[in-house]
Formats: sequence, structure tokens, C-alpha cells
Amino acid sequence: MLGFLNRLFPHKITFHTVSLPLTDLHYMKYGSGEPLIIFPATISRLSNWTNLLQFMGDKYTAYFFELPGHGFSSAFRVPYKSELVARTFTDLLDALKLDTANVMGFSFGGILTLKTVLAFPERIRSLILYAPCISHKALRYSQSRLTVLKNLLPFFSQAKFQQLLLTAAHNQHTVNSLISFLQFAGRLERTMEIKETLLHLPPETLSTVVVQISEILTADFEGEDFSAASNIPLYFAMSVNDPLLDFHFTRDFLQKKFPNFKATRFDFPFHQLPKEYDYPYLKKNMGELLRTLNLGMSG
Repeated sequence: MLGFLNRLFPHKITFHTVSLPLTDLHYMKYGSGEPLIIFPATISRLSNWTNLLQFMGDKYTAYFFELPGHGFSSAFRVPYKSELVARTFTDLLDALKLDTANVMGFSFGGILTLKTVLAFPERIRSLILYAPCISHKALRYSQSRLTVLKNLLPFFSQAKFQQLLLTAAHNQHTVNSLISFLQFAGRLERTMEIKETLLHLPPETLSTVVVQISEILTADFEGEDFSAASNIPLYFAMSVNDPLLDFHFTRDFLQKKFPNFKATRFDFPFHQLPKEYDYPYLKKNMGELLRTLNLGMSG
């Protein structure tokens, strides 16, 4: 059994914390090959993403970091905004002594990667976007739901309202009501993992998530100039049945902005792979993504 596991996972996941100008960043590393920096979705902890790290580590030396204010990454030393994550990306490359790296973004990580591409295209070798959030226009929300959420945004930014949310999150009797609201806001799957995360949610994580929700509801890159990044290869993967984001809008937008484009289409009935779908599942059901990456743009 040990020999089989060693063949399945020939490398060891290692965990690190590096002091950067804006944050003390906590990340994990796995694999060999070209460097790949994976941008996390919101409220992401390293423990939730080891399977994806090992999956991508079949091709790359993969790095996955916790967003500042999440897990063991300290909050930014200034108020959070996603442009600071782009700066943190370059700071991390400098700390790793890398001139460039491949970049991967999932869900909210799509916003983070596009902001990084706009700010630092010269430091990105290629982009891999899996079910990325790239515009509020791609959200599969009814107009009434969007109106309710946008009307709530001013309350989210108030310290007193955030304290009420934290009180609800930290109480076994009220946390389920908060999960129900999150399901309404983001079609979030109800899992024990989400419940445990909310029960121990720190204030700095909540304040970061509030800004991220605002960015998701207002994101619009259509007017941005991507010409400096137009030659960067973009590998896009998404389910046509994604319940949160519109596949066709997302694909068409990215293909227009990045002519060096290749797509992998799935038919999963969910946005985020459930936790129980482990490394063997990823290999079996998402192996087409790695095969596309191995073929490259010439394939």
C-alpha cells in the first residue's frame, strides 16, 4: 500500500509562511515542473484544496495560498481590495525567486486573476481559469435576487451589521439561518464543512468576504484593455450546467479578450466540486483538463 501511495503521490505537500510587504502569506506547495500559482476562491482554507493541489501537481510545481485575512495568512496591512492580491502575487514570485509563473483561478479567483493580468501581464506565462467569476453579468441570478443583494451591500459594510453576522455565525442555534441566507446569496452547498468554517469565522475574514461579495456583484471587465496580455495562452474549463455562472457568456468574453484560447467543457451539475470528490475522482473526471494543458496551444 505504501508503494502504491508513493507512486500516486511522488511528492510531499509542504506548508510555508512567507513575510511579504502587505501580508504574512500562508501557502502550500506540491509537484514538479513549471510553477503554477493557484488563486483561491473566497473563504478558502488550505485543507480544503489539497486534492486540487495534487491534481495540478501532476504537471506543475503548484502553489496554493490562503487569501490575506483567511486561515493563517494575516490580513492586509491596509483595507482589503482585490488589486492588493495582484501585488501580493508579484511579491510572492519575488520571494520564490521566480520571474514568471502560470496562474490558475477558480470562481472568485477569476476576478483575482484578471486583475493580476491587467496589472502584471509580463509576469504571467499562461492562464488557467476554471468556472471563473469574471462579470456580474454572468451571474445566474434573477433580477429580484440581484436587487435584494445590492440593496443589502451598504449594510454589509457597517461594523455593527458585521458584528451581528458574526454573532449569528458563532452560534450553533443561528448558524443554519446564516447558511440559508448564503445559499440564497450564492447558491452555496449546505455542508458540515461550511458550518464549521462559519462557527469559527474570524472578524478579518468576514470583512474581506464582504468586499469580495461587493466585487462579485459589480465586476465588469468589458471596458478594460487586455491588449498587453492578449498573447498569454488562456485555458478555460467550465461546466455548461454550472448553476451559478453562465457558461456561454464567460466563454465568449474570455475568447474575445484572449485570442490564444482553448476550452474544455464539462457537464457537472454543480459549480464547486463537492469535498468527497477526491484526487482519484479529479483524475477520472477532470483529466481532460490536464490533457489539454499537456497538448498546449499547438494541440
